[in-house]
Amino acid sequence: MKISVIIPIYNVQQYIEECIESVLAQNYKDYEIIAIDDCSEDLSIPILEAALKKSDFPKDRVRIIRHENNRGLSAARNTGIKESQSEFVYFLDSDDVITPDCLEKLAMRSTYKGKFVDMVVGNYQFNGPAIGCPRINVVKQYLSRREYIKEYCKEHIYPMAWNRLIRRSFLIKNALFFEEGLIHEDTLWNFQILQYIGQVGIVQDDTYIYRVRQNSIQSSQDFEKHFKANTYIVGRLSEIMFGCSLRFNKYVYNFVEQEKLRHLYDCHRSGNMHLIRDLYSICRTKPHYRPIIAKLLFGYHEGILRKIRKRDAHYALPFEEGLKVFFQLPYTL
Repeated sequence: MKISVIIPIYNVQQYIEECIESVLAQNYKDYEIIAIDDCSEDLSIPILEAALKKSDFPKDRVRIIRHENNRGLSAARNTGIKESQSEFVYFLDSDDVITPDCLEKLAMRSTYKGKFVDMVVGNYQFNGPAIGCPRINVVKQYLSRREYIKEYCKEHIYPMAWNRLIRRSFLIKNALFFEEGLIHEDTLWNFQILQYIGQVGIVQDDTYIYRVRQNSIQSSQDFEKHFKANTYIVGRLSEIMFGCSLRFNKYVYNFVEQEKLRHLYDCHRSGNMHLIRDLYSICRTKPHYRPIIAKLLFGYHEGILRKIRKRDAHYALPFEEGLKVFFQLPYTL
């Protein structure tokens, strides 16, 4: 089973050598490397080429593809998907590293009852301060579609694109490409996957080491840029949910409403009160359920239902009153 390791590269000369060496050190041998040069302006590509040259990795299994213009991480990943001819693709960020047994362990979960699964997800560890992203908190080695949706929406599986083996034909068939020009694109992409996902393999071992940088997207203080992206994503989550069978899944419903609440509270806690009205307006105008639907979805789980009712009651109120109620709610259920 062949794997394409897709590495988007843009101005990472400090990290690219360690990254590529971790790929070249894999125990698993049936893989190729697709590096996407997104118009790097530093020495990233020369350093990459030097590391490849001194290795004994077959040169015909390495492709360095250069974009004519800087197009961003999403476009680089999309280029990698289109260029790949392997059964599975694997996304690796160029400032991170993988363990020597990463591809081997993920590949061992790539089949279930003699057939390829749609995706395999491995666990990870932080290189730097933990930033609140969930690690895998799942016991089973394989999850059905229903189980995966539940565990993902309960935030027992992280929302990043890296450290996943994904069947290429699954991505192509369902047009699951990353939206270009969008930061936090992983959140939207992973949610879109929920519409089509089948069997999923789970590797509880840490196979990926995620470097937390002070100037990374996740650590940036440029709040308004992130607010714009998150506002768009919150709207799209609602649209996707109401446009497919996910609309009647209580875990998906709860996940979408929690995302709205989370982003509103980020505005509140960061002191960006002037942005709250815009986001709250979108939360209310995009498709949503009235509180009465919660009872149908959550049945007789009275403890959960009470919290759901309290959280979603603002939809039945005028705008000003609803906004006041929203900020009396707990950050999470």
